[in-house]
Amino acid sequence: MNQQEIKELFQKWERLQDPPPLRSNHLSQFQWRLKNQKKTRQKYFVRWVATVLLCVGLGGVFHLMNEETSIDTIQFQKAEFHLMQLIEEQITAFEKANAPDTKKIFEQSKRQLDFIQDDYRKLHKKWEANPSQPQLIKALIGNLNTQISLLNDINSALNKIKNNHYESNEI
Repeated sequence: MNQQEIKELFQKWERLQDPPPLRSNHLSQFQWRLKNQKKTRQKYFVRWVATVLLCVGLGGVFHLMNEETSIDTIQFQKAEFHLMQLIEEQITAFEKANAPDTKKIFEQSKRQLDFIQDDYRKLHKKWEANPSQPQLIKALIGNLNTQISLLNDINSALNKIKNNHYESNEI
């Protein structure tokens, strides 16, 4: 069968079919549907474009926020490392002291230091869960400064005891 024969067969089949009658207002309904379909497509297109623009905008904002957060995070981590190193050095120096008076004072102060360090660990866990909060960074650095202040107080108390001990031995 060639194409012409196929075409003629379809035309004969079409003539034999009995199509249902159309309504009298068929043309007006069809035009109404076309207009509504065009409006609906325009609405979807506008919504799609608005959604894409919103996503692109939010992506840019989050990207900028992550850059700022990462700079703050890096600075905090450097400060944290330095302060923790100072704290560990002082604690090690106090633990190496051989005098019984100094050990007694250090053990009493160690309880306070442990309490402050527990608070630091809790704050650090909160910060790890949400590193974009600058209040937590300030609280963590404040806690480390409190630890250093306590260690400085311990050091000054131990120095006073040593000075009193040396003065009493010289007399």
